[in-house]
Amino acid sequence: MKKISALSLLTVAISAAAPAAQAGDLNINGFLSVGASMLDKNDAEIAGADNQGGFKQDTILGLQVSKQVNDSTSLTGQLVSRGSDNYSTEAAWAFVTYSANDELDLRMGRLRIPAFYYSDFLEVGYTYNSIRPAEEVYRIPFSSIDGVDLAQRFSSGDIDGTVQVYYGRYQGDFESNGTVYEADFRNVTGISVSANMGNFGSRLSYNQGELNLGSPAPTGTGLAVAQGSANGLAFLYGDSSAAEDFNISGQTSSFIEAALTYDDGTYSVLAEWTAFDHETSVLLDDQAWMVSAAMRMGEFTPHVRYSTQKDEFDSGVEGDIQKQFGLEADESSITLGLRYDYDSSTALKFEVQNHDEKTIGGADGDSVTLYSAAVDLVF
Repeated sequence: MKKISALSLLTVAISAAAPAAQAGDLNINGFLSVGASMLDKNDAEIAGADNQGGFKQDTILGLQVSKQVNDSTSLTGQLVSRGSDNYSTEAAWAFVTYSANDELDLRMGRLRIPAFYYSDFLEVGYTYNSIRPAEEVYRIPFSSIDGVDLAQRFSSGDIDGTVQVYYGRYQGDFESNGTVYEADFRNVTGISVSANMGNFGSRLSYNQGELNLGSPAPTGTGLAVAQGSANGLAFLYGDSSAAEDFNISGQTSSFIEAALTYDDGTYSVLAEWTAFDHETSVLLDDQAWMVSAAMRMGEFTPHVRYSTQKDEFDSGVEGDIQKQFGLEADESSITLGLRYDYDSSTALKFEVQNHDEKTIGGADGDSVTLYSAAVDLVF
């Protein structure tokens, strides 16, 4: 059985409740998630939630507009408003597609980076069982670029898949250790390969970009303190050249992801692994992974997920200096959830997540429980 590709799953989901449009029609679809969550302790913050409870952090509204210009050219735009950003609206997608044939597409404009399994439908909660993707794994500083990509679909025997390459630039906010900086990621490029065979699927992606701060890190912020401290610590360790490794502008960061899936219509499993590798020693390398499993029982889908992330120090003097900053994290979560499909375009979700911070900010962490509920719909 031929699988629906990740690239088309979003379109299938948000058009499920809408009549089929003729070529040349203007299509308007959308998605909405409204959620509430609360922590059981007052000295922690997970997924934007605290012990006072709130609705903003899991509330998202998106509108997608598409227009088939002719047989080979189409236009697509997507506006997203997030409660976590005080409902400010941004263009997550804004691109033109040229289809050379049934297998080859060229897109230009604002594009979603194919970094994760859920990338193409990252904010459409209806398309996955959990209320939100695993934070330990889904944590790159930006998800869209202004650029170009090329997608080649292929089929051979029982295997079908897609190879996608992209190139572009991101200019906007970059958050590090709780501080937001003005950033310019240049030469952002990558490749993703996905393949499906029967009930099994796999994907692999490699992504990299050159980080430049729009202005020097303000005095007193984490990056400024780390860069300043590195100079003195390198001298104390007898290796003044090591301080150069703590420069951030013009340095390249790479991100690797791999995923395996199984779905027979009743049981489904997703395993995903990611790794960051930074040229600058100011940012810590890390690895993260998750495994989730679900069982469909009519309108109900109980599911469970384990996810974990751990920072890694560099070797040598650079690693010794990094340890003095107290920035490393080592955390994991176990999530139990239940999805109820009210109808073909609406899902109700309930979750309990235990989050264990073994180390956070270089200090001993704590264990907290997050209670969440949400309604996801497409229209």
